[in-house]
Amino acid sequence: MKGLLLTGLLAITTLCLHAVEISNREGIIIEVEILVIDDTRIQIQMANGQSTWLDRVRLSEESQKMIKDKETREQNAHEALNELLGINLFTDSNLWNDPSAAVAERLSWPHESKTDSQSSFRYYPHANYRLLQARPYSAVLYAEDGKVQHVSIVFANKGDFKFSNSPGAGEIGDMERAIERDFEQIRNLLSEQLGKPDRQQFGAGRGIKQLIDRWDWKSHAFLLASKDGEYTSLKIMHSSAADNKGRGKKISDAELRRLTKENIITKANGDVLIGNIPMVDQGPKGYCVPATFERYLRYMQIPADMYILAMAGQTQVGGGTSLASIIDAVDGYVGSQNRSMKEVSGEIKLRTMKKYIDEGLPIIWTMFSSHDYNSFVNERTIERRSVNDWEVWKDRSKTEARSINLRKDFMSAHACMIIGYNKATNEIAVSDSWGPSYAERWVPVEQMEQVSQGSIYLIDF
Repeated sequence: MKGLLLTGLLAITTLCLHAVEISNREGIIIEVEILVIDDTRIQIQMANGQSTWLDRVRLSEESQKMIKDKETREQNAHEALNELLGINLFTDSNLWNDPSAAVAERLSWPHESKTDSQSSFRYYPHANYRLLQARPYSAVLYAEDGKVQHVSIVFANKGDFKFSNSPGAGEIGDMERAIERDFEQIRNLLSEQLGKPDRQQFGAGRGIKQLIDRWDWKSHAFLLASKDGEYTSLKIMHSSAADNKGRGKKISDAELRRLTKENIITKANGDVLIGNIPMVDQGPKGYCVPATFERYLRYMQIPADMYILAMAGQTQVGGGTSLASIIDAVDGYVGSQNRSMKEVSGEIKLRTMKKYIDEGLPIIWTMFSSHDYNSFVNERTIERRSVNDWEVWKDRSKTEARSINLRKDFMSAHACMIIGYNKATNEIAVSDSWGPSYAERWVPVEQMEQVSQGSIYLIDF
């Protein structure tokens, strides 16, 4: 039966877009597109879209040689791309079926976060690290269900560039030239290897939409973006995702409500927490707002990158961002995903937090993260982990709530995420974008109100 396979295929096969002729040992010739070459077989696709596997030994000697030559060319192509990039990203012509952990390991990019479906590996490279012969300041591998989803690399940018305390025109000019130099160099290198790029719009929402140069190789899209005086960045993603301008799959309200409620964790001590929130390590910059929004958006199944959010937030030298500008940009972006931003002003009250947490919705909280606040929260969070008698802890929390007064340090403005509550102890769980050690800390409601800026934000259905 296998020997007759090519005969059967001949009747339904016509010329494919990238068709080649192959023949079997009986001399029957068909035109197909070769999708995958394995050690012992090939996957082919016909004009009607049907695909199947063929054993290489059943092909004619001429076709086997052609397959071998094509395999060698493809091997050389991905090795040439690795050499161009300066990193060992590819092992073959398809990055998307590689386990993400294996890719991160060969790149030596550290693990950052893992949820039931998402993971990320983020590297803040040292000054001598080079990618496309330019210095990257951040490199991230995003994954879904254990497979690579896309890679995001940021080169010279306003948030990471080193300035003096009072940068002058000369330093600003150096930054602008570095951004332009990185863009031109990377554009030229990719063009030499992959040909002339297409100029396209990418993304959606005010301040988030980008004008990009795009190159395609196999199923990989290389997207180079630059904004004068702001940044140069490169994304590598599946061509179909690039065709969709990087927007995620649209999820119905009912489905998203089901997913968020499934993330609620209730513990025996009364803690109610939201699980499966990605962690983002904002690094040494003042990127707490964009990093927190990246975490929230990805939790809501909306692709996000804190650097792009930071630029939408009118990043200042050294990394400070405008909350109002980011909220405006995110509002437009989530609107394209049939979601909306919601602001709630007023005092921090447990019943308000409970209302949203019980729906599986985290809350972005703007506050003042002073030294005194962090010392207090860190100490009691460590002690809380070893509590055995929760009635005693409940009494202690009430006493602390009445006796401790944390002042607002207006030089320590910060944004983090509210992810849980305990009604009996009158505590709220917060999560900061500083890495796994800060994923869950507990604060009495009274002390939260003492350092609050007065508003919370969430993404609603």
